[in-house]
Amino acid sequence: MTRTEMTDDGRRDEQFAEYAARLADAHGVSGYTKTPGGTVVYAAYSDGDYDLHTPDGQLTRLDGDITSPKWLQGRESLLASRDENGAEQFDLLGVDSETGTTTAILDDRFLNFKARQHPTDPDRIAFVSNRDRSLDLYTLHLDDGEITRQSEVPDPVMGYAWSPDGQRLVYQAGTFEDSTLRLVDLALERDDAFVDEPDSEQSLAFTDDGYGAWSEAGIVFTTNHETGYRELAVADGDGDYKLRYVNHRDKYDPQWTDEGDVVFLEARGGDRHLRVLSDGEVTTVENTGMNMDVKAIDGDVFYKHWSPATAGDLRRNGTTVVDDGWVEAQTVAPEEVTYESFDGRAIAARLYRPDGEPLGGIVKAHGGPEAQHYNRLDIVTQTLVHAGFEVLAPDFRGSLGYGREFRKANDGDLGGDDLTDVVAGAAYLRDRGRTKVGVLGGSYGGYMALMGVGATDAFDMGASVCGVVNWETTVEDARQYLGDVLMRKLGGTPEDEPALYEERSPITYTDDIDVPLLIVQGANDPRVPQSEAEQLVTSLTERNIDHEYLLFEDEGHGVERTGNRIEYITRTVEFFSSHV
Repeated sequence: MTRTEMTDDGRRDEQFAEYAARLADAHGVSGYTKTPGGTVVYAAYSDGDYDLHTPDGQLTRLDGDITSPKWLQGRESLLASRDENGAEQFDLLGVDSETGTTTAILDDRFLNFKARQHPTDPDRIAFVSNRDRSLDLYTLHLDDGEITRQSEVPDPVMGYAWSPDGQRLVYQAGTFEDSTLRLVDLALERDDAFVDEPDSEQSLAFTDDGYGAWSEAGIVFTTNHETGYRELAVADGDGDYKLRYVNHRDKYDPQWTDEGDVVFLEARGGDRHLRVLSDGEVTTVENTGMNMDVKAIDGDVFYKHWSPATAGDLRRNGTTVVDDGWVEAQTVAPEEVTYESFDGRAIAARLYRPDGEPLGGIVKAHGGPEAQHYNRLDIVTQTLVHAGFEVLAPDFRGSLGYGREFRKANDGDLGGDDLTDVVAGAAYLRDRGRTKVGVLGGSYGGYMALMGVGATDAFDMGASVCGVVNWETTVEDARQYLGDVLMRKLGGTPEDEPALYEERSPITYTDDIDVPLLIVQGANDPRVPQSEAEQLVTSLTERNIDHEYLLFEDEGHGVERTGNRIEYITRTVEFFSSHV
C-alpha cells in the first residue's frame, strides 16, 4: 500500500509511532562542568549510551554511560563516572579534556559517586561508596591509590563538602528520616557531631559533587527543626547556626556564589523555583518547571531545567546553553488540582487532559516514596494523553514538597493511607466521568500500582515498572543503605513486623487480582531486582491471571535507552487502550 492509500488507522498508527519516538529520544543533560578556559563539558545521550560532549562535539566514545564530569584543577583533566546497563556500580574515570582518552581511577564492583577534588591538593579527592557497609565518605590519593574511610557512623552519607582550606569535611549522615551534619577533621582523624537537632533533618546540597556548600562565610544547609519546613541556615565552624531565610516552604540544594549570595531551589507545587538570597532579599532566576543540579560557577548560575516539553536542558542564568532535552512534539501542561481523600485531607495533584473526550482515566503514582510529581516531561504520561487518556498524578501523603509532617505521614504505614490517597484519586477521575480507570507507576509507584489492583477494587487495569512485590525479599536483597532506609520507613525488620510485611506486600494479594496487569522490569535493577518481578509473574502464571511481562536485559531501575523507551511506552499505551 502506498502512503497516499494508507487507511486512517494506519495513518494514526504512523503518527503515534513518530510521536512516541520523539518523546523517547528526549534524554537531556546528565551532569556538567566548566573548564578554566570556559568550555562547558556535559554528559548527553548518543548511540545508546551517555558520553561526554563539548559545544565542539562528542569527547568520549565508550561502552556504558559516562556522566557527572568535574574539572580536576592542577591535573588539567576531567573526573567522570561510568555505569553499565543501569547496574549503578559507578567507576571513576580520568578523562583527557582534549582527546577524550580515559584512565581508570576506581574500577571495582562498588558504588563510587559524588566525587570532588580537594580544594588545595590536586592529588586528592573525596567520594561516597558502599565498599565497606552502607554509604560512607572516603578520600582517595590519586597518585598512590590509597583509600581512607572518613565517616564513622552507620547512617548513609547523602552529601558532603570540603572546607575552603581542605582540612575538614562536613557531611550529612542519614536520609529523610532524621539526618544530622557531622564534621571530619582530617589532621586529628576525628568524626564529630556538628549540627544535630532532634526529630528533624539537616541537609546539604544533594548534588553530584557537593558543590559550593562551604565558603569563608560558613556552611549553608537546610533544616526543618524550627518550622517543619526546610529553611535556609548558615553554620560557623563550631556548628552554631542561624536561620537566614524562612517562609514555610521546603528548600533544596543551597550553595554559595562567588559574590557571597546563596542560590537554592524552592518547592512550589510541582515546580522547583530557582532563587537567590542576597543581603536578605530573594530574587527568582527561574520560576517555572523542575530545576535541579545547580552550580554557581565564575559568577554564573548553571542548572538543569525540565518542563512538560523539556527533559533536562542545561541553562545559565535563565538562558539555554544545551537543548538536548527539548522535544519537537506537542505536549500538555498539567493543571494543578486538589481532591479530598478518605479522611478529608486535601491531596495536591497534576491533571493532564487530552483533546476531546477521554478514553479513560489513569492514576500515576510517583516513586520514592519520598518524592513528588514535578512539572517536567514525563514521556509515558504525555504519550498516554496523546492517545486520549486523562492522567492524574497525585502527591499522596509521604511526598516531598509539603513539609515534614506531610512527608512523614506514611512512616510505618507504607501501602496504607498513602494507597488510600491513590484510590481516592481513582474516585476523583470517576467523578469526572471516567468509567474505566487504571493505575500506573514506577519503583514505589509500581508498588502502589500492584497494591492498587490486588489489595483494592478501585482499578480496572494496572501497570507496574520496577515495583516492589515482596517487602521481605526486597529489604533482604537490597544494598545495605537502601534496606536500612526501607526498614525504617516500614517500621521495623521482617523479624520484628512479620504481619505488617505480609499485609503490605503485593504478593499476598495475587489471588485477588482480577484485572489485567502489565509488569515492566530491568534485568540489572539494583534497587528492586528482577527476582521481585519473577515472583509475581510466576504466581500470576500459575493462577492463569491476565498479565503481560516486559523485561529489558540492558536496563536497571527504569527504562533509559531510546529503543527500549519506544517499546515501553508503546506497549503501555497499547495495554491500557486495549482494556477501556
